[in-house]
Amino acid sequence: MLYGFSIASFQYEEMNNNSDWYAWITDPTNLFLNKVSGELPTRNYYISKYSQIHDLALKVNANAWRLSFSWEKLVPKKDKISTEYLNLYRKILKDLKDKGFKIFACLNHFVLPLWLHDPIKARESLMTQGPLGWFDKSIIDEFLKFSLLIYDNFSEYIDYICTFNEPNNMIDFGYLTGYFPPGITSNYVAEKVRNNVIEAHNKVYEELSRKGAKVGIVYMIPAIQGEDNVKKEAEKRLVWDFLDKIKIDWIGVNYYSRIKLDKKGIPLHGYGFFCEKDSSSLDGNPTSDYGWEVYPEGITQVLESVKRIEKPIYVTENGVADERDYLRPRFILDHLNAIKSSRVKVEGYFHWSLLDNYEWNFGYNMKFGLYDINMNPRPSAYIFKEITYMP
Repeated sequence: MLYGFSIASFQYEEMNNNSDWYAWITDPTNLFLNKVSGELPTRNYYISKYSQIHDLALKVNANAWRLSFSWEKLVPKKDKISTEYLNLYRKILKDLKDKGFKIFACLNHFVLPLWLHDPIKARESLMTQGPLGWFDKSIIDEFLKFSLLIYDNFSEYIDYICTFNEPNNMIDFGYLTGYFPPGITSNYVAEKVRNNVIEAHNKVYEELSRKGAKVGIVYMIPAIQGEDNVKKEAEKRLVWDFLDKIKIDWIGVNYYSRIKLDKKGIPLHGYGFFCEKDSSSLDGNPTSDYGWEVYPEGITQVLESVKRIEKPIYVTENGVADERDYLRPRFILDHLNAIKSSRVKVEGYFHWSLLDNYEWNFGYNMKFGLYDINMNPRPSAYIFKEITYMP
């Protein structure tokens, strides 16, 4: 089995102000409403220290690495390609390959160039003025062009390609709850965005598959619990209505906790993602700095559900916000044991993450790293090294 780490360009790389997420985290309205932390990703350093970071991963026996590409840096304006960043990413990928990593390349991890999506203008105009991101069907062809740019320049290094990271979270948080850019709450808009994302994925799959790429997707899948009819309906809406409509060669599962539903299908507080932080769930399980219940048995349920796809399965994110590193050592061990107990063949496990990083609306407040932001190891780094040792 592969063992490695997942990262995302906006969360790890040096700051760039040419994206929808930069516009989002600096928007005065979001700052006033405390939707965002007010911190900027100024402490990121992946591009300048990628080799040192890769060496840290090697020290804890990692042999796989999932990263995303900064679309806004590679294509700063429509049809304008940055040779500087093409060369930089080539150096990063070569370093990974020279050090023996299997490389999983994610084409889109939430962030879009500002020329494709101005979330503040979109929000203020109620989606009538753009650029409108995934709401505008023209983005599908732009995404295909970007995908070909990545493949044609970097295919010699890349082992697996994923089109999207957690498109369900991007859609739900951006267009139903207003938590992510553009901060809209509209079923109509969300459905149109979902259809555009599905079409974009399938077009990229067809094009890159013809070139020999192994194309998959990474999806956030919680363990959903409740009465049978409620559970089935929720799984259909949250997971299978999307996954059943796309073509893939492999599936990446991001698992963090569960959702426990009442008889009406409403999430129950005190379980899963809806707990008090640094406390206990109503079942007595510890909760993270985020307020997410530590629930390793849920990953067994998720994997047994996902095996129906009959494609190779990777756990592409699994981790815990835990600044004290009190929960993380046991968290890693218990989740790896739960994966084994599922009796589902899992090809790889990617922890989120190697380093503390910029956690979207929360800035640097949530600590997910085996190492802190200054590359100092936490005890869990040594635990990860021991349990992934393969003589």
